[in-house]
Amino acid sequence: MDRIVLYGATGYIGALTARTAVDRGLRPVLAGRNADRLGRLAAELGLPARTAALDDPAALDALLSDAAVLLNAAGPFARTQAPLLDACLRTGTHYLDLSGEAAEFTAVRARDAELRAAGVMALPGAGFGVVPTDAMAVHLIRRLPTADRLELSFATRGAVSRGTLETLLAGLGGPGVWRRGGRLVPVHPAGERRRFHHDGRTVTVHANPWRADVVSAGTSTGVPDVSAFTAFPAPVVLAMRLARRVPALVTAAPSRRLQARLLRRLPAGPTAGQLAAGAAVVHGVATDSAGGRVAALLTGPDAYLWTAHAAVELLARTAAGGAAPGYATPAQRFGLEVALTTPGTALRDLG
Repeated sequence: MDRIVLYGATGYIGALTARTAVDRGLRPVLAGRNADRLGRLAAELGLPARTAALDDPAALDALLSDAAVLLNAAGPFARTQAPLLDACLRTGTHYLDLSGEAAEFTAVRARDAELRAAGVMALPGAGFGVVPTDAMAVHLIRRLPTADRLELSFATRGAVSRGTLETLLAGLGGPGVWRRGGRLVPVHPAGERRRFHHDGRTVTVHANPWRADVVSAGTSTGVPDVSAFTAFPAPVVLAMRLARRVPALVTAAPSRRLQARLLRRLPAGPTAGQLAAGAAVVHGVATDSAGGRVAALLTGPDAYLWTAHAAVELLARTAAGGAAPGYATPAQRFGLEVALTTPGTALRDLG
């Protein structure tokens, strides 16, 4: 198998993915900006390590000079995606990342012609970001090929990483997008809600238009209308609604400084015990103009474990030669079954 590079290996999800890769028999090169932290993780896992700063194109090119595929696990992806994707284009290296925001997906999709010309595949959302929801979308359209509307929802049980909270806070105060008539249109968060039943309880989800599902599902299925929903704690829903009415509450400089101080006090992410106790569920509904309707549930482990396993699976398949040039979604390039390779996952159709 050709060489794999894991950039951002010392972050919470990066280190979890590196350990999962070793368990799978892969030997990625660990990369990032902090030589000391990289060295400690590399010694623990018995892996090679390389440092390369994002603002040093020559160092990035040297890092990727003989690599088959790069996984970018370094958030926030709004800052890391462009320089690493540029380096992949220069060196002919396939690019994966763990992003899950619509803006990051549209940025990669806009470079499809450039990617094809360079012979490079770019697949954002290689973890929980969209792997399960993308699989759900494709599965539903197989069941109802005439569908013209998709609603994709997810809920998680477990602790949240510092990086996830940072991404959520960064989006507060601004609209996101849903897919309508084949186009992305602005939508405010928490403006609508839905309910579904799982494990003997009712799960309430709210509009989450920052999610990349609307971009990936639209690409994978061609369905013109796609909406995304997430189960948020009540205080987060309240913050979303307040931020919509008074954006300065969360976007003003003093508020951002306070958020940064609070984030620094939090643990990097869930403990091993919390990961083992966590779980995630994806609910999907597809409908058509004739009144047809199908629904399904996809259940699995903690979202961070799902991310690590899915990313390693996609890395292995890409490095083994399973990549065609251009922008791609997980289900489009590797099939919906890739979401079910994570231990503990199950897909069930609803009546």
